Amino acid sequence: MEVPKYLENATTDDLVRMIAGLAEELWVTKDRLLVLEEILAGKDLLSDSTVDEHLPSEQLQKVLQRERTRLIKRVFGAPEMDH
Repeated sequence: MEVPKYLENATTDDLVRMIAGLAEELWVTKDRLLVLEEILAGKDLLSDSTVDEHLPSEQLQKVLQRERTRLIKRVFGAPEMDH
């Protein structure tokens, strides 16, 4: 996979790639979260406090840890992609 080049300086380019990756991840997450909350609220299955007070199961904790690690590697691993 070819790594995109944005600027002349490799370090600055790496930072731009990291920020773009973060922005992409944030938008996808926000988009999906808002859709899910609207669906659940529309079915009277979710209130504002439901999410805030929820304690994740052991299985969900594993999924969250895996996804957190994936995000960290993708975003903060950007400088290693082309060096």
